[in-house]
Amino acid sequence: MKRVEVSLQRHCRKRMGWLAVAATTGLCCLVSPLVAQQADSTDAFADSVAARQEAIVAGRKVFRGKGTCFACHGAKLEGTAIAPTLRSHKWRNGDGSLGMILQVLHDGVRNTAMVRRPGNIDDTELLQVATYVWAVSRGAVAP
Repeated sequence: MKRVEVSLQRHCRKRMGWLAVAATTGLCCLVSPLVAQQADSTDAFADSVAARQEAIVAGRKVFRGKGTCFACHGAKLEGTAIAPTLRSHKWRNGDGSLGMILQVLHDGVRNTAMVRRPGNIDDTELLQVATYVWAVSRGAVAP
């Protein structure tokens, strides 16, 4: 597990800098101890799923509230005349990965309505929204 974390962190450093590393490290910190303690246990899996679900629920709340994302992308991420859908689609500004979504939220998109850190969301909220958008775009959760 350690090799995967190190490899993932190196990849993220090259692609997106400190934000991706911080987010990846944060996610690894949530999951790694569980995996290390109970590698073959269904309890570890259940705990990691619960942590992911909590992040998704929190991200949905920020998306619809403080982040004001719904105003442009729609309450169900269906897209509007102002901004594209965030459901399954061909992404205009990247590959649709969690890292790409984090970068767009952190930096915004030049010459569009997508501002950096919408609603002045902090790093935790940024990661939560990205997790929510990523999960919805993969069809893993309902908007």
